[in-house]
Amino acid sequence: MRALILLVDGTRTTLRRTEALLSDAGHLVAAVSSFERATSLLYSVSPDLLVASIRLGTFTGLHLTTLSRQQNPQLPIILTHASHDLVLEREAAKQGATLIVNHLENPAFLHSVQTALNEHRRTQPMIRRWRRKLVSGLVEARVASAAARILDISYGGVRLTCEEQGALPAAFVVTVPTAGVVVKAHLVWTSRSPTTGELWSGAELADGGSSNTDQWRGFIDAIY
Repeated sequence: MRALILLVDGTRTTLRRTEALLSDAGHLVAAVSSFERATSLLYSVSPDLLVASIRLGTFTGLHLTTLSRQQNPQLPIILTHASHDLVLEREAAKQGATLIVNHLENPAFLHSVQTALNEHRRTQPMIRRWRRKLVSGLVEARVASAAARILDISYGGVRLTCEEQGALPAAFVVTVPTAGVVVKAHLVWTSRSPTTGELWSGAELADGGSSNTDQWRGFIDAIY
């Protein structure tokens, strides 16, 4: 399966040249020229890699990186810029992104793209089958014996944060007391929020095809 790259650049000529470069390398590319369009696609298409220019009108690629980390902490990010800037390079590294200078002429660009995609495939073996839905307001839950808060949710999984900031076990039970829902889940990833410092965890439901799964889906449908 070909990787899907979300490409964002406010300069249309550069956008089209970069799109052609990535397409010729065998990748699927969703190319957009605005921060606003990029934020919409980040949520809806679940890309395998984000490639964004530092300069995006009134916003920057670093703004987009921060937003991406909130929605998908595991997404690899490559930022592009016309020249070296130590401050930008440090900030990009702080957010877990790679900064490539003069990417259209830099042979390291395609190598960095492929390396990021390979690492993403290695660390993300589970295929997302259901679109995530961000949770508005406070949805309290219990994970094992700890109080938790649900951040986003789907038919097949959940992203949450626990009051107890230790790592979750490999398998656990998620309980939503107000909905009477209890499902088994297993841990897929754990990451620290770049903005709040909370420990986020992503889990996949382990009760596929059971009555508990039906209750889970009914809970999701009832609140959205």
